[in-house]
Amino acid sequence: MYCNQCGHEMKDTANFCKKCGAPVDPTEEISERKRKCVRFLYLYKTRILICLIAALLLCGAAIGALALTRGMSGDKDEKTEKPAAAIVKTVKSVDLKDSYKMEDNRLVLDPLHAQYSDGTVQELLDYDVFIDTQQCEIVENAINAEELYDGKHLVRLEWKQDADLFEYEKTVELEHKKDTWEKYPDLVGMTGKAIAKEYGELGSPEFGDFHEGDWGYAYVELSARSLKLCFPAGLINRTEDYSGSDETCIEVSGTLEDFFYNMEDEMSRERLAEILNLNLYDCEEGGCMDTLNSGKRMYIGVGEVTDGVYTPDTTIRVTVSESEEQKIWERIF
Repeated sequence: MYCNQCGHEMKDTANFCKKCGAPVDPTEEISERKRKCVRFLYLYKTRILICLIAALLLCGAAIGALALTRGMSGDKDEKTEKPAAAIVKTVKSVDLKDSYKMEDNRLVLDPLHAQYSDGTVQELLDYDVFIDTQQCEIVENAINAEELYDGKHLVRLEWKQDADLFEYEKTVELEHKKDTWEKYPDLVGMTGKAIAKEYGELGSPEFGDFHEGDWGYAYVELSARSLKLCFPAGLINRTEDYSGSDETCIEVSGTLEDFFYNMEDEMSRERLAEILNLNLYDCEEGGCMDTLNSGKRMYIGVGEVTDGVYTPDTTIRVTVSESEEQKIWERIF
């Protein structure tokens, strides 16, 4: 059908003309304002649709920009409030040795270097030392080791680098370095009285038979050391206490460890001779022997030898020289 006002073709179901806004039914009364609205919407519907879409796009863009701005601001605030954790630098190792020799009651640890977890290495020039939890004073680059026993100790080091405190600890074997002959007790030729005065009271003698008569040695234990001393004892000169006697010791016996420092767990005869600075040779009674510079004779037993290897508890015996021994026999008999 067609509009009865402008002649524009309309749908049969239309109530208004989309071009002029006139009602289909001419008898129907319609206001001028409503007619203009219908006409406007019909004429500018495409532009209105484009404007709506543009407005929606602008609103979406604005909302997205606002969200992005807030997100960036939030990240910035979060970074400000919660800074990234710094990498913690730790000590990986310090080149402390497994064992140290202490000379003249002095323990020297330097030079020492610390290796850190980040791969850097630092020479330690200023540090504190704790041995078995006790802080040690370092004087002239050495620790006073007079009261440190031979054996294992827990050593802890503490130092600072860039205001950070570091520490490292390790179990270390400490040993006083001594001259091999320092422990040698040259008692042979000394009187019982002199020995007791220097080393302490002697033990009770044990008189033994010698040859076929009642002559014999008096075996006396020295209380301060694990040594056995022998004094000549005839029938008329035996005494129950050699601590006050003027009789001279003619033999002393014990173990290698009783006589000398720095004995190794196992050693060949050549190594033993090197340590003692002796020329050891076989003796008739077994073992080996040599004559000392003083003329005294030293015997080293065979009881602790396996395939030519000695151990520190091998028995040892030092006697008077041959000339002194002859005089003693003459006096006894």
